[in-house]
Amino acid sequence: MFLIPLILAYEVSTALTQSAVPEAPRRDLAAAQLLHWFFSLFGASWAYLPGALLVLVLFGWHLATRLPWKIRGQALVGMAGESLLLAIPLILLNWFLARVGEGNMLQAGGPWENMLLSIGAGIYEELVFRLIIIQFLTFVFDDVLRLKQSVSVALAVILSSLFFAVSHHPPIGSDMWDAGRFAFRAAAGAYLAAVFVLRGFGLAVGAHVVYDVIAFISAHDAAA
Repeated sequence: MFLIPLILAYEVSTALTQSAVPEAPRRDLAAAQLLHWFFSLFGASWAYLPGALLVLVLFGWHLATRLPWKIRGQALVGMAGESLLLAIPLILLNWFLARVGEGNMLQAGGPWENMLLSIGAGIYEELVFRLIIIQFLTFVFDDVLRLKQSVSVALAVILSSLFFAVSHHPPIGSDMWDAGRFAFRAAAGAYLAAVFVLRGFGLAVGAHVVYDVIAFISAHDAAA
C-alpha cells in the first residue's frame, strides 16, 4: 500500500506525457530497459508489464508470508518519515562529492521529467537491483553453494551494488564513464542494499525516491 501511489503516479504520468508529446525525447531508466529486455526474450512487450509485475510480486509475497490484511495509516506515515531519514546519508554524500569537485551526481532536466525519473528510479532500480538480484544471489550463495548466511548476504550486497553502478554506463545506461560517479553509485547501491536487507523493500524505494527528488532539485537549482 505504501508503494501503490508511487507506482500509479509514475505509470499514469508517463503514459500521459507520452500521449501528449509522443515525439519528445525520453531519458529512459536503465532498470526499466533491463526489465523490458528480459520480457522481450519471452515475446512480451507490454509497456506496463514491469509495474504489473511488481504489484503481483508484492501481492504474492504478502500471501506467502501470511501477513494480516489490515492497513494501518500510522505505519504508512511512519514509513514516509523513515524514508526521509534514510535518504539523509545519500544526500550528505552527494553534497560532499559536489564540494570536493566531483559535481552533482545527477544531471539537471525539466522539473516534471525529473519528478518522473525520481519516482521511476526509486521503484524500478530497487525492484531490479535489490528485490530481484539480491534475492537471487542470496538463494545461489545460501541454498546452492551452501555458504554461511552472513557471507551470502554480504556477497549479494557487494555484487548487486557493483552491478547497480555499472548499469548507469554504456551499454546499459547513458552516462559516460567517470570514476567518481561510479564510486558514488556503488556506495549508494551498498547503502540501499543494506536498507533493503535490514528494513525492507518499501523503505529502500522510499529512501531512493526522496534522495533522487532532492538531488534533482539541487541539480536544477545549480544549473539555473
